[in-house]
Amino acid sequence: MNQPTYDLIVVGAGPAGLSAATEAANAGLATLCLDKLAPGGQLINLGELQDVEEPWNGPDLAARLTDDATVAGVEIGFGEVTALSGSGPWTIETADGERHSARAIVIATGLNKGKLGLPNEADYEGRGLSHCAHCDGPLYAGLPVVVAGANGWAESEAEELAGLAGKLTIVDDGAIAIKDSGNVHRIAGRIVSLEGGDGLQSVTVEDADGRQVLPANAVFVYIGQSPAAEFLPDSLARSATGHIVVDAEGRASAATLFAVGDVRAGARQSLSDAIADGRRAAQAVAAALKMKS
Repeated sequence: MNQPTYDLIVVGAGPAGLSAATEAANAGLATLCLDKLAPGGQLINLGELQDVEEPWNGPDLAARLTDDATVAGVEIGFGEVTALSGSGPWTIETADGERHSARAIVIATGLNKGKLGLPNEADYEGRGLSHCAHCDGPLYAGLPVVVAGANGWAESEAEELAGLAGKLTIVDDGAIAIKDSGNVHRIAGRIVSLEGGDGLQSVTVEDADGRQVLPANAVFVYIGQSPAAEFLPDSLARSATGHIVVDAEGRASAATLFAVGDVRAGARQSLSDAIADGRRAAQAVAAALKMKS
């Protein structure tokens, strides 16, 4: 069998993936970090960040993490991974027909876009449904908007929208961390209907007291997010929600295969956690490959 081209391939160049790649390269591993879009992942779409010690906005931190990876010797590549095979060495295939092999793999692909699960949802994509406050928030300055969800990313997005929207309503059927204040209101419920002819105009929300119609020119969706791991083999252990099950070091159920960030089971959707995940898994990869040498 031919020797693998790389010691490690990291699939996904968000904060978790770039941190893993940088840590691995600094440990002397030949590392490729692949992403189907630009490096940075979710960071590209975030404004001022709350979950970091220093004042950063998303694009600037994405650039910093990418620079750190490049300086460390990480090869940054582009391509959508469509298949993973082997068991160490591993082989990945991309939508462009490229094949790369490595002794170990770190999956850092994050989450697919959120979904409300409504039959007419697709009709409002780009016409009131959004997944990026930094990108689309200014379009709705002074208007009523809704954030669906209250996880880590949703809280960060709501913070940005609160300074733009005329009224911001956060709708979530679980625990909502953000408190009512000024133009920000909370409803413990779920969106059951989208209404509007020329773009979104209102949503119907169901809570413990029944249903109510809220004026809304936009809904920023952060619920119904599935792990972006469709290309992984069915034999890999997953949670009930499809997230990759890992141990404390990020190791999945297959040898020399790791998962970090939001794609793994139990992730808190926290930027600081994602970065720590990547570093910890890379250290485990370096130790595992050293033992195999």
